[in-house]
Amino acid sequence: MDIAFLDQNGSFYASPERVLVPFDRSGVAIPGEILDLLEPYVDRAKKELPNFLGIGLSVCGNINEISGEAVLVANLYWRNVPIGRMAEDQFNVPILPATDVRMALIAELLWGKAINCKHVAWMTLGTGFGGYLFLNGQIYGGYHGFAGNLGHGIYDEIHGELCGCGQRGCFESFVAGPAIASQGRKAAEDGKSKILSDLCLKESNLVTTKMVFKAELMGDQASKEIIDGVIRKLGISLSSMVNLLDLEMIILGGGVVKGSDDFLDRIDKRVRGFLMTEEAKRDLKIVRESFDNSALVGAGASVFLNNGILSL
Repeated sequence: MDIAFLDQNGSFYASPERVLVPFDRSGVAIPGEILDLLEPYVDRAKKELPNFLGIGLSVCGNINEISGEAVLVANLYWRNVPIGRMAEDQFNVPILPATDVRMALIAELLWGKAINCKHVAWMTLGTGFGGYLFLNGQIYGGYHGFAGNLGHGIYDEIHGELCGCGQRGCFESFVAGPAIASQGRKAAEDGKSKILSDLCLKESNLVTTKMVFKAELMGDQASKEIIDGVIRKLGISLSSMVNLLDLEMIILGGGVVKGSDDFLDRIDKRVRGFLMTEEAKRDLKIVRESFDNSALVGAGASVFLNNGILSL
């Protein structure tokens, strides 16, 4: 969980700080303890920032922006957690909760690569896979505000793993960081990758996503097949979105996108190969996010948007 103080120009007052999200024994994130971790930062803002306007709360999941309820946050195993109301009750300041991909998109529209664009999708590929949309010059959330959940489209409900959302075989369960690591572990356990087995013994006794990318770079065939498979599935998912919406830009963020120097280029090539029109193949831009943590920047920006200080 990253925490920062942001001004209306998108600049941090100090370097962002990171604290670990607390989980209970069953693997569910504990909302009360999360808010307790935030409290010293809120107290500091009240004392040191005379124009402190509120808190932008960026959460990885489906958030009801009106009620502040975390309707479904798969990675935290939350369903119907009233995190916005809980934060307002504890801190007594305005709270603006939203899904992290919406926040990231806002940052790019205001200060990043999507300035002056009208048809954009911001997608994250890290512990999960999902995004948010800017269509015809407006943020598009859909009927419930949950638009952009591309990672929870079904790729293979028969052979796929169970996803945190409750469905089986979501794209996310094939392409996100934990899925890549899981496929790498299986390759090592099945004796298909000596390189991964050796890296595992040397570094942490557990195959990670980074190891799979590293093994591919070292010439490991099993790891190459894993990454190629991920790229193919991303190509299918992202190109379907472009064919449906006729986007001008896809911005990709998240830790997995940084897995190798050529990963983004390989995704780009796959996506274009699945596009329907020559115009889309020619004009679509697929770019890396502008910020180290776009969702954090956008969370701060959302407070200024809410107060009429900034506009999209």
